[in-house]
Order: sequence, then C-alpha cells, then structure tokens
Amino acid sequence: MYCEKFHAISLDNPCPRYYHTSLMKSSHTFKGGFKFVNYRGQPQNTLIDLPIPQRVIIPLRQGSSSEVAPLVQVGDKVSAGQIIGRSDEALSSPVHSSVYGTVEDIKRMNYFKRDVTMVVIRAEDKPGFERLSGATLRWEQLSEEELERLIYLSGTSSLDRDGIPTRFKNSVILPKDVQSLIVHGVGSEPYNISLDVLLADKRLLHLIEGLRILHKTMGQAKVYLALNIHKKRMIEEARKITANYDWLEVLALEPKYPQGYDEMLVPTILNKRFPYGYSAANIGIIVLNVQAVLAVYDAVCEGKPLIDRIIALCGTGLKENLHVRARVGTPLSDIIQSRLDEKRPSRIVLNSALTGAALNDLSLPLDRTYSQLISIPEGNRRELLVFMRPGPRRDSYSRTFISALVPWVPKYCNTNMHGERRPCITCNYCEEVCPVSIIPHLLSKYVRAGMADETLTNFKIFNCIECGLCSFVCPSKIPLANDIKEGQEKLIMLGCDRTQCILPYFDLKGIESYRGAKEIK
Repeated sequence: MYCEKFHAISLDNPCPRYYHTSLMKSSHTFKGGFKFVNYRGQPQNTLIDLPIPQRVIIPLRQGSSSEVAPLVQVGDKVSAGQIIGRSDEALSSPVHSSVYGTVEDIKRMNYFKRDVTMVVIRAEDKPGFERLSGATLRWEQLSEEELERLIYLSGTSSLDRDGIPTRFKNSVILPKDVQSLIVHGVGSEPYNISLDVLLADKRLLHLIEGLRILHKTMGQAKVYLALNIHKKRMIEEARKITANYDWLEVLALEPKYPQGYDEMLVPTILNKRFPYGYSAANIGIIVLNVQAVLAVYDAVCEGKPLIDRIIALCGTGLKENLHVRARVGTPLSDIIQSRLDEKRPSRIVLNSALTGAALNDLSLPLDRTYSQLISIPEGNRRELLVFMRPGPRRDSYSRTFISALVPWVPKYCNTNMHGERRPCITCNYCEEVCPVSIIPHLLSKYVRAGMADETLTNFKIFNCIECGLCSFVCPSKIPLANDIKEGQEKLIMLGCDRTQCILPYFDLKGIESYRGAKEIK
C-alpha cells in the first residue's frame, strides 16, 4: 500500500495478518511505528560537489523563517555569502546570495502553495564566498552575543522546524528559554541521507564542536545526541570524545519510522508529553538534525554563510544514487534531470517517501530545507493475484517474517496501489503502527459518516502527526491519513481546534509569537 497523502510509495499487504515479528527492543523506543529495511535505491557513501549553475533562484522564505524583504535591486552585482534579504521586524533569518553574479529579476512565484518572492541571479563561474566577520576557530573567546550574531547572520538560525534561537528574534523562544537540545541522526525513513557522508573525515569532530558552541549559547540546556543504533563505531567514538561533558548524552535509537519526528524524539528521549499541533520550542526544547549543527560550526569557525546544502539522491528511478553538494537556488533540473533513468518514468518526491511533496516542476530551486530527492518509478500495471505473493522483494506489514528470513534481499517500491479500495476489515494494522496511539480506522469511519463533532476530539483526532503510516499499512487501501486531516479541518470550521485539548495541560512558551498574536520583545 502507499501513502495516499502524496501518492508516493507502495506496500503489498495480504490480509488478515497471521504473523508479525517484534521489533528489536531498546531502552529508547516508542509504541507502534514501522521499520523500513534494505530498500533498493539507497544513496551510496559518495559525495560530489556540483559545478556552479548558470543561474540561481533564491527564495526569500526558507526554513523556519518568515519571508524577508529584498535588499537588492535588478542589475546589482552580488557576492556569494552576501545578505540579499533581511527583515528585523518579523521572526526571520537573513537570506544570502549563493553565488557571485548579477541580479537578473525579482519576482513572486508559487513555491509549495505559497506566493514567495524570488531573487534570480545570473551566476559567474567563481568559487568561494565572502566570510562572516568575526568568525574564528578560537570561538571560546567570543561572547554569547557574538556567537548568536554569527549563527543569525549566517542564515543557519532558520534551520529545522523551530530554528536555532538567538537574541536576534528568529525563533519563538530565546536561548535562555531552552531546557533541552536534541540533535538527531536516526534515519528512520525508507530513504535517508547518510551519516557516514555527513560525518566523514573530521566532520564528527566538527559536529561535537558545533554542539559545544550551541551549549555555550544555551548554557542551561541539557544536550542529547541521538544516532542510529546500527552506527556502533560512530556512537562509540562520539561517546569517547565527549566522555568529560556532563551536559551531553549520546544515545542510540532504533531507526523505526517516524522516530525522526519531533513528536517522537521528545517523549522517547525525555519521557515528556508533546503538545501536538504546536512545536517542541513551545515546551522549551529545540530539535535539530546533524546537518544543522555542522552548519553552526561552519558559520562560527569557518565564517561560512548558509549557501549550499548536501542532499541525497535516492530511489530506483535514478541511474546512480549518491550525495551531492549544491548551491542554494540551483534549479532541480540541474541536479537531477540528467541522472533520471529515461526508460523508467518516475515521480520525484522531496525529503520523505511517505509524506514528501511530489515535485512536478523541476525548474523549482533547491533551498535550505532539502535533504533528499527521491525518484520513485511510476507503477500502474495490474498484477494477477498480487495479494497472494508479496515475496521477499516487497515490503509487507502482515508478513514481515518473510523479510526476516532473507534480510539481504533488497526491496523495491513504486507508486502502484496494488489493489482497489475496499471496505475496512478492522484488522487493526493502522492502530498497531500508530505512534501516537489513536485509532485511525475508527476516526475515518466517523469522518466518512459526516459525524464531525466532539466525539472526534474525544478520540484524539488532533493528536495525529501526519506520518502516513496508517494509510501505508492499510490492506483495504483506505486513505486514512487524508480522512483524519479532513476531520480536523471540519472541526476547525465548527470552531473546535486543538488548543482546547492542549492548553489546559501545558505551560507553553512563546505561544503569542507562535500564533502570531504578538512578537518576542
């Protein structure tokens, strides 16, 4: 079955379920979830630097930042690393030119269903960038304000869901409000960027140095580095390096989807409830990925603004799967078009095979939020009695014992639904995999019956984190995740929203800024 939300990948599921292998037990895990193992099209541990493109398109809204105002005009000469957009009045972070060149156009474009200002720059074939003033390898001599200034001016403060708090008003909370910092590299998606690539050479040391920098700016925060439990050597090395840091704990987490979600990391690591529908920052927790912390090191120690991004090219629709480093604003066609397998029509999906947006326009630019581009072959051919023979090359929630017997056989996925939609058989697969312990098939039935009332709230419909697992495992091909989303929207239209379920139980920080009522002072 596939995730109905974005029509991404498929899972073959005979029904009902007779066998199920238990997941490896760990001291840090959660109920439900699903382990994606050995999918074909994983990126190799190879990184290449792409050449500077002829033209870049820089969105003035990226990451957690609000849209910023352009500081350049058509015809202006710009340098790589020069700030071309900034707004000090809104919760935002500066945006930089990623190349040397000339501003060719400034225009509004539709970018993931938002009207965003874009700065189009005709690039020169000139390497390098303009370093940030004040950056130094002797960062311990800098004050907290100077460190925060470098993080903010580099644009790194816009990374991840809540950004990296600084005193320069780029996040809903300030550094002094952060109680815990979680940095994760778990890799629980079907396709993941490689930690071996991100932390190659001396980059593990750079990661630890980035954590030290962040600890200085958020001195009261406990820091947790959560890595994939299968990266034993990397975990051992990190623990050895940080053995004397009583403020830092290195954890090993199971790569069980959706472990990489903030909503899962917080209860798994800290054993705290999460305010679904709000953010980790609202309870004093900042969650960052490994690449964000490496960007902190680059900004403070190397003086490098956020002008490029490492992304993984995944999926069997590509001729070769590897990692590339590309300048922000590079058209996706420059990155992936020549690498597509022309004999196999495929769908390009951003960041997540289950919940990522399908990219129909490859003229769109790369921005700071990209981590994976996934090419999934289109599949619409009917197969005779496919429900009877999932086989070792096809993933199946109901017969995972087959995969356990031959774990070395790679699995594949495509966009085929492998069957028509059928009535719910109450197999409870969706309930078993749900990481937040709701009952998707029950909520779906209520929504489809037109019963949008307080009953849906009582069944915790607003706890859904939109991971898409319920749709993924459903043998009846019911778009459960879409039904739940529709139910939430109907309740909101009736005046009932998640705040009634959350606010009585949490003392949320930065709530006025989060909801737009007022800004941080």
